[in-house]
Amino acid sequence: MARERIRWPLVVERAREIVDGYAPLKVTLRQVMYRLAAEGVLPHTPPMYRRLSAQLAQARREGRFPDLIDTVREVHVPPAWDGADAFVAEMPDWFRLDRTAGQEHALYVGGRLRAGLGSREAVPPTPCPASRSHTPPSAS
Repeated sequence: MARERIRWPLVVERAREIVDGYAPLKVTLRQVMYRLAAEGVLPHTPPMYRRLSAQLAQARREGRFPDLIDTVREVHVPPAWDGADAFVAEMPDWFRLDRTAGQEHALYVGGRLRAGLGSREAVPPTPCPASRSHTPPSAS
């Protein structure tokens, strides 16, 4: 069985329709890929995912495709201050006591973002060795 050639202009157009259908919410590249694969537009393979990424990135640079959200990458900017006085003024906010010092157990609460929706949902409790007990570091 011969594979049909991918018509990228049509794929990009369908991807834009998918993204526009979520407005005003933003979506991820992965969500677009899943939808295209479910519709049979693209095969669900890593090489096809990378190719879709490249095609949509080019379309974004050319102004033909809306922005997607990227939940993996962040831009890290080191903190900076206008001067030494501003730096010293913020230092007291950094001080924290270890509120679990001396406790046999510690409770940690986590959360996760629901993909593409920007809303938080509770993470179901799961047993984890780190959550069963906490041994505070010894003071040296």
